[in-house]
Formats: sequence, C-alpha cells, structure tokens
Amino acid sequence: MSERGVSERKDDLDRAYDRASQWSHVLAARLGQAVRLVITDNRSTMLSARPKDGRLEVRLHHMFLTADENILQSVGDYLSESCAHAGAAIDRFIEENRSRFIAAGRPQSGLRTAGRHHDLRAIVDDLARRHFGGRVDVRITWGKNVRPKRRQRSLQLGTYLPEERLIRIHPVLDQPWVPRFFVEAVVFHEMLHHAMPAVVRGGRSHYHTSAFRKRERSFEYHRASEQWQEENLWRLLRRK
Repeated sequence: MSERGVSERKDDLDRAYDRASQWSHVLAARLGQAVRLVITDNRSTMLSARPKDGRLEVRLHHMFLTADENILQSVGDYLSESCAHAGAAIDRFIEENRSRFIAAGRPQSGLRTAGRHHDLRAIVDDLARRHFGGRVDVRITWGKNVRPKRRQRSLQLGTYLPEERLIRIHPVLDQPWVPRFFVEAVVFHEMLHHAMPAVVRGGRSHYHTSAFRKRERSFEYHRASEQWQEENLWRLLRRK
C-alpha cells in the first residue's frame, strides 16, 4: 500500500474512533449510566446491550458509525425503553445499509430451490419485489426430509441461518395440496429474520419483537395462512 493509502486508512480509523467515542458519551448521558461501547462486525446481531463490570456494554455493528443523530437518538430510546417506535427506526436503518457493510452470501449453487410443486427461488424473488423493494441478498433451499417423531405436535417449517444468509424450508411443504400463499408466508417470515436481525437485551436475544410482528402482519395472506396452518397442521405432521 502506498504512503497515501496508509495515510487515508489512518484518517478513516481516526474518524471512526472519534465517532465511537462520541456515541459512547452521548449514550452514557442519555441512559444515565457508564457505557462501554464495542464496535463489531457481527452479521447476525447488530445491536445488543448487557450489564458488565458495573457498566452497560453496548455492542454495535460498525455500520452505525455512519448513522446520523436521529439514529443515535433511536438507539438511546431503544435501550432505555422510552419510545415504542425506536426499534422500527433502527430496523429500517439496518435494512437500508445492510448491503453496503455486510458481504454478500455465497452463491446459490449447490442448493435445491426447485421442488416438485413449489419453486423457492421464484417465491423469494417475488416476495422481494412485493415487500422488500427489490432483490434481497439471501439464499434459500429445501431442507432434508426427516422422519417425524412419535406424538410430535409441532413442526419447524422454516429456519434462517444468519452467518450463511441461508433459509431452509421444510420439504413437507412441497406437496400439491399445500397452497403457494402458505409457502410464501413461511418464506416471508424467514426473510424478515434476514432483514430484521435479533436485538439483545440483558444477554437475551429478541427475535420476534413488536416491530417484527407488525411487519409480519403486513403480508397480504397473513391471516389466511394462520388459519390454514391451524386447520392443516395435522396433515403436515402426518406427511399426508
């Protein structure tokens, strides 16, 4: 690297350090307690906080160092639980900046997206257009067909692996009698986990926040899919 490049890199680091120091002081004043701010590159949890060694340890993804004062205010409001809308503002900021700061996932190759009756890639692309403003950088695949346990009463129809940016959908949904809108509802739920990472408070991860549930209800077939699952879960459990 040239001397100019080294100098520019040092300037960037100095600005980032100054910004982090500023955030730390502002949050401490806002929360009324000592704050230790830790800047991370965690791709699954963008914001977390827990008491540690007599201080509140706040861990923030480095994308927040580019945020304006409004987002800083929202972080303070969220941590102090003084504003019901703070979490939604933070979620929007993360979604708008995710592609700039978080590396893209591995290619889709090697994953099984086309089922006999439902094409998961087509569903993701359609949902991205309808609900996420365009393309969403997430991979998807049908999972393995695991034999159900005896007297099993629940079924995990979808999972999201943040470190891999990968959604797995249970293959029991790839049947002709399972409507597309229900498969969409399951995929939409997992896409929300990608768009709205968990927030940690007091050492506990919160995935299904009020902001998450509100956005989940925005899916046009949300109520219909809940009713369909209630009426047909027994068939899914029996794989019939």
